[in-house]
Amino acid sequence: MDNLIREVQEIKDSLHFTQKETDDTKSTLRDHEHHVKVIETEISQIKADLQAHQNKADYLENQSRRNNILIDGVPDARDETWSQCEQKVKSLMKEKLKLDPMSIEIERAHRNGRFQDGGRPRSIVAKLLRFKDRDTIVQRAKYLKGSNIYINEDFSEMVRQKRKELIPKMKEARERGDIAYLKFDKLIIHPPREPHRVEIPDRRSTRSDSRHTRQDGNP
Repeated sequence: MDNLIREVQEIKDSLHFTQKETDDTKSTLRDHEHHVKVIETEISQIKADLQAHQNKADYLENQSRRNNILIDGVPDARDETWSQCEQKVKSLMKEKLKLDPMSIEIERAHRNGRFQDGGRPRSIVAKLLRFKDRDTIVQRAKYLKGSNIYINEDFSEMVRQKRKELIPKMKEARERGDIAYLKFDKLIIHPPREPHRVEIPDRRSTRSDSRHTRQDGNP
C-alpha cells in the first residue's frame, strides 16, 4: 500500500514538473513572439523611412532634370565636344522642329555614355534655361516622325522603369479606342470623345404648324 502511495506521489510530482516546464516553455514562446513582433515593427518602420528617403531623392532628381530633353538618333562622333554637341541640337531645332535656336538658351548639351564604333549614337542630354522651351520642343517632337530621331523628357531611372511597365497597358487602352497617355509616372486613360451633335430644327414642320395654327384661328 505504501509503495502504491509513493508511486502515485511520484507520478504527481512528475506531472507537476512537466506542467511547469510546459508553462515555462509557453512563457518563453510568448516572449519570443513579442520580440519578433517588435523587430518586425521596427523593420517595417525602417523600410517605410527608407522608401520615403528614396522617394524624396527621386523627386529631387526629377526636379533637377525638369528642364532637360533627351535626344536619341543624332549622328555621333568619337571626339565630339560639348560645343559641337550643342550645335547639333540647335541645327535639329532649326531644320526639323522649325524653331529659332537663337530664342532658346541651352545651358549645356552632352552625350551619355562612351562612344562605340558601329554602335547606336549616344543619347544627348540638353539642359534648357527655361522650362517652357523644353515644353515647346517636346510638343514639336511629332515633326520628327519617320526621321529615326526621338525627343523625350528626361526622367530618373525609377520613373523610366515605371513608365516602361505602363506602356503595355497604355497600348491595350488605345487598342480599345480609349485616349491613353503617360504623364510623369502615371497612366492617364479617358474614354473616346463623342462628336458634338447639333440639332437642326425641321423648318418645313415649323411652317406647316404655323399655317395650321392660323387656319384654326388660334393666336
